[in-house]
Amino acid sequence: MIYLDNAATTPPDPAVLETFNRVCEGFWANPHSLHRLGERAEQLLEQARAQVVDMLDGRGYRALFTSGATESNNFALKGVAEQYRERGRHIVSTNSEHPSVERVLQSLESGGFSVTRLPVGSDGAVTADQIQAALTDETILVSTMFVNNESGAVTPIAEIADLLQSHQALYHVDGVQGIGKLPFSLREMPVDLLSLSAHKFFGLKGSGVLVLRERQAIASQVLGGGQEFELRSGTVDVPKAAAFAKALRLAVTDVAEKLKRTRELNRTLRKSFAGMQGVACNSPESASPYILNLFVDGIKPETLLQGLAAEEIYISTVSACSSKKAELSPVILALTGSEQRARNAIRISLSCRTSALDIQRFLEAFRQVVNKLR
Repeated sequence: MIYLDNAATTPPDPAVLETFNRVCEGFWANPHSLHRLGERAEQLLEQARAQVVDMLDGRGYRALFTSGATESNNFALKGVAEQYRERGRHIVSTNSEHPSVERVLQSLESGGFSVTRLPVGSDGAVTADQIQAALTDETILVSTMFVNNESGAVTPIAEIADLLQSHQALYHVDGVQGIGKLPFSLREMPVDLLSLSAHKFFGLKGSGVLVLRERQAIASQVLGGGQEFELRSGTVDVPKAAAFAKALRLAVTDVAEKLKRTRELNRTLRKSFAGMQGVACNSPESASPYILNLFVDGIKPETLLQGLAAEEIYISTVSACSSKKAELSPVILALTGSEQRARNAIRISLSCRTSALDIQRFLEAFRQVVNKLR
């Protein structure tokens, strides 16, 4: 089997599973209980929280554990909008965001907020100059991806974060496809809110984090017993918190070396596709090497996927969150301006575990399947 759909999910690392199982067995008490067992669970929870912040170089930040990036994105956007609506009701984002951001923006619009969706350029990203031009005295939030989940386009978040230091607007970044794959530091890229999801870097599904500044006030989205800084009530899942910290540690270790190897694999793919008739890369050259979006002329993406799956090779069409609902990728349409490319887009997504042999075998099967279908 060759798995090249790592932007959709990754298999849990055995070390992450070991941590999860060990904590389930030894630290099962409610971390909010006052007895000794509860205190031990709470200590482990806070240790995991501190580790997450430390690995992101986030002195002055805190980590709020969530059920995943969809909740983290919802929490960030709704929490800021509700907390600061008296300061202004304008939000700046892009026309290429994940549905868990875009649909929240639509909901906020129906509630009286104004949203400016900036168009991405030929590199699939927006610029700090675009953000600056869109800001008004009413702007309370800017929200962008770090790495686009379909095209791999990389947003210049350090420049945008620096720009917003002198403006009231908070900066939220959906970091799902970037953290653990590209170098990242909250000290060097001081965003205000950062969404993460463990299953994108060999962690567990249903496990996410929203990182925010220690003194940053946002409106609570889950009322109850006041857990998680009185922002997200409910008994915290200590085993998943510990497993998240373990997965993140594994992901950020040697991240530069993993990135270098992945760039080489991406170059091999691009060079091979350049020599194939009717095949073109939708992803810009500046994109994250972990994601490569393609256009294959004359073949429906679903047919190509089925042909590769018959060879036990797995890729995807658009975002896994939308693949069963949309025939045309709005992200690729925004990037290329071509409905044909957006309709016939496929995505190859690598991981640090993808080998040169995997790529070689994939390319051999890809050529065979394409020739057969044509």
